[in-house]
Amino acid sequence: MLPNFLIIGSSKCGTTALYYYLKQHPEISFPKLKEPKYFSSIDQNFPHKGVGDISVDRYAIKSLDQYKKLFQQINNKRVGEASPDTIYFHEKTADHILSALGDIPIIIMLRNPVKRAFSAYMYLKRDSREQLSFKNGLIAEEARLADNWDFIWGYKKCGLYYEQVKTFIDKFSKVKIILQEDLKQKPSKILKELHEFLDIEKNFKTDFSIKHNESGIPNNIVSKFLLSRNNYFSTVIREVMKVVIPRKILEKVASKSISKISISEDDYNSLKSYFKDDICKLEKLIQKDLSSWK
Repeated sequence: MLPNFLIIGSSKCGTTALYYYLKQHPEISFPKLKEPKYFSSIDQNFPHKGVGDISVDRYAIKSLDQYKKLFQQINNKRVGEASPDTIYFHEKTADHILSALGDIPIIIMLRNPVKRAFSAYMYLKRDSREQLSFKNGLIAEEARLADNWDFIWGYKKCGLYYEQVKTFIDKFSKVKIILQEDLKQKPSKILKELHEFLDIEKNFKTDFSIKHNESGIPNNIVSKFLLSRNNYFSTVIREVMKVVIPRKILEKVASKSISKISISEDDYNSLKSYFKDDICKLEKLIQKDLSSWK
C-alpha cells in the first residue's frame, strides 16, 4: 500500500528523530529507505554537483514504479515516509503528492532557521563535504545552488519557511506543524498529539533515549573517515556497518565521535536579521509563538 501520510521536512529540524519515534508505534510502518525523495526528484537535474552530492543522489527514487516497490510488502493502518527535501521544492512537490497519493495528512518539522542553517553546515562538515567557513559558505550559497548543488547547501534558503509551509496549508486539509524545540522539550506530549493527528492509539509509550543524526566535527581520524561522504570506501564501510551493527549502538558511537562548535555572535545576529520578516509572516500563518526565534 502507498503512503497515507508524509513527513516532508524541513532538513536538520528533527525529521530523523521523529521518523524513529513514530516507527516504534505498531500501527505505523515505513519502508526501509527512510528518504525516498521521489516527489522532489521528479523535477531535479541529476547528478548534483556539490561535494559528496553523488553519494546522496544514488539513493533518490526517480520513478513512480520504483516508489511503489518500496511499499509492496507494507500493510498497516498508517504507512509513511520522511523525505525532508519535499518541502524545499514545495512549488512542485505539493501537486505531485496530490496527484499520486491524494489529500493525505502532512507533518512538517520546523526549527529556529538560524540554528537550522548552522546545523546543516555542521552536518556537511561532519561528513567532510563542506570545506569553507560558515561565513564563506553563506556567501557561496547563491552560486552553489545556481550551479546545481543539492538543496542541503542552501543554508539560508532552506530556512525561509513561510512560502514552503503556506503551499501545503493551502493545498492539504490536514497539516501538522511541529517545532523541533517542542519535540526536544516535551516529546511525550508531541508524540501523543501526532498519534491523535494520525488517528492511531495515542497512549503508546515511545522510547526517546537515542539521539539521532547529530551534527558536529569528527574528533579523530577514524570517525572522520567513517563519517565522510566524500570518500567511496568510507561510504561502503558505513553501509555495511548499518547492516551488521544495531542502530542504537551506531548512534551512541557517532554521538561520542563528534565535537560541537558554536556559531559566532556576528553570524548569528546577521542571520537573525535576514530571517526576521519571514518568521513574522510564518508566526501569523501557523498561529504559534516564535518570539524565541526573533
